[in-house]
Amino acid sequence: MSNWVKRRGESVVGSSREEDQLIVTPLGAGNEVGRSCVYMTYKGKTVLFDCGIHPAYSGMAALPYFDEIDPSTVDVLLITHFHLDHAASLPYFLEKTTFRGRVFMTYATKAIYKLLLSDFVKVSKVSVEDMLYDEQDINRSMDKIEVLFSFSLLLSFCFNFQPAFDNASYFDKFSFFRAS
Repeated sequence: MSNWVKRRGESVVGSSREEDQLIVTPLGAGNEVGRSCVYMTYKGKTVLFDCGIHPAYSGMAALPYFDEIDPSTVDVLLITHFHLDHAASLPYFLEKTTFRGRVFMTYATKAIYKLLLSDFVKVSKVSVEDMLYDEQDINRSMDKIEVLFSFSLLLSFCFNFQPAFDNASYFDKFSFFRAS
């Protein structure tokens, strides 16, 4: 990863054994509102929290800094809730990168995902060349999204965490972890 990411965003928590270290790297929204995307590794697993766009930019400039990671190494992508700044780059990430992991979001988020992203594509005032994805990409992404009723079950399975409560806080996705 670049020195910029390590200096500005990377946090390391844990023991001296590399696989036991919790490494958190914001790929967006680290010091701003927009393009929420947090890359986390722990115990040999990699999770991406959110996959949003920055509403002040268009095209590739609106995306999180995906070039800082290898998408094929991400095991799980969790969308915490549906806002454009948390989920609108998901069709791009699923259809135009090497990501092959599993994607989870709540039932409520998936229920409005297609409708809101389709509307986002229609109202975007960008050239065809700058469009990140189209309706077909949104439709294909729908089949890859799994519904999850509790983030804590997945996180407990992946990392042997005992969440302090059942759902992630909007403001602090990592405050609810207790390592077991």
